[in-house]
Amino acid sequence: MTSTMQPKVSMLPLPEAQQRLLTAIRSRMQLTATTVSIFSALDRTLAADLFSPIAVPTATNSAMDGYALRFADVTLNPQQRWQVAGQSLAGHPFDGEVPPGACIRITTGAVMPADLDTVVMQEDTQWAGDDATALFIKQRPIAGQHIRLCGSELEIGQLVLPQGTVLGPLQLGLLATLGIAQVSVYKKVRVGVLSSGDELRQPGEVLQDGDLFDSNRIMLLSVLKRFGCDVVDLGWVRDDPQALRSLLQKAADSVDVIVSSGGVSVGDADYTRQVLSELGQMDFWQVAIKPGKPFAFGWLNRSDTERRAQIPPVWLFGLPGNPVSAAVTCEQLLIPALQLLSGQQVQKPVLWPAKTVQGLRKKPGRLDMQRVSLQVTADGIKAESVGTDSSGMLSSMMHADALTWLEQQRNNVEPGEDIWVQPKSCWWR
Repeated sequence: MTSTMQPKVSMLPLPEAQQRLLTAIRSRMQLTATTVSIFSALDRTLAADLFSPIAVPTATNSAMDGYALRFADVTLNPQQRWQVAGQSLAGHPFDGEVPPGACIRITTGAVMPADLDTVVMQEDTQWAGDDATALFIKQRPIAGQHIRLCGSELEIGQLVLPQGTVLGPLQLGLLATLGIAQVSVYKKVRVGVLSSGDELRQPGEVLQDGDLFDSNRIMLLSVLKRFGCDVVDLGWVRDDPQALRSLLQKAADSVDVIVSSGGVSVGDADYTRQVLSELGQMDFWQVAIKPGKPFAFGWLNRSDTERRAQIPPVWLFGLPGNPVSAAVTCEQLLIPALQLLSGQQVQKPVLWPAKTVQGLRKKPGRLDMQRVSLQVTADGIKAESVGTDSSGMLSSMMHADALTWLEQQRNNVEPGEDIWVQPKSCWWR
């Protein structure tokens, strides 16, 4: 009788798996820059340090609506009378000379005349009787108050945004403040996404006995679009090594990364690892995390043999078929790789200290990422299980605020014990 037992494969601890795949990618990575309008640059990654071409503010201006004056003209007389010599409005600066002991009306953002140095808020003044051209100041001002000096925010030539910055709304607003219309960014990573498994049916189709709807592909496509990748939907492939081989060979000529879900476990119909080894190289398989153990990483050779040594291979990430496992490995292993390939700094996980509300079951051997809800109390953060540990229940991820980080060799956790939790990231909200 032929044995169907699989050979034992040692599981990589999560930090080692992360470092291993990042090292492999970094050794072959080639980043390419392109120039785009700032109106097309949202969530793109800056390809070069950006320095300010102008001073901000470009001129000394008022921080308040009120009256601008020379502090040297201020006397100790509480009934000092100030003649209003004109006005400076935003976009319409005062053009003239201000006599000694006079002031001008000024609005927020309006340019300060060169010889004036202090602004008094409108609320701190009152008209001098019926004279609408003269006023009193209710309280003695402080020299230099309520003004914004030229270059006080940014000086000409100052570093504004370093290379690798992801351009969000605030960064783009700052570029517009500087008058920058175009910016150098890295090209988007082109990622193909496929799902495999004879049991999968697409939403809208009819389920037969034993069938499941394909949830992973739309989930992963959505995450990668939100990340900023150029996403290609490679569709679904049946449990057939030749069909998978054909799809991967075709995709390898048009994408930088392939993300698959399913087909990386130990079942008789799990062919991703087999085909990957035939078309390229599998670097590692199985990570010591729960959920998410059956994760494969490697690369495919491109068909252009003449350029194969000059261009990076196609990186392949084989995610598990269970949807929670796919989500966890996407967060912990795929996203850091995409950050690197996009020219960004690889972000370390954000971990918060918390205490358990109830006991958590845990066996040594794997980093356990259980789904928990969080409550902030006067005694700190409390973590409570959402009530399920199944890697197939995607709804549990919706109800969770965070994942636990129960150390690899840790045993059961008692109520009130200290743990670490990783808050749900923006990719899943």
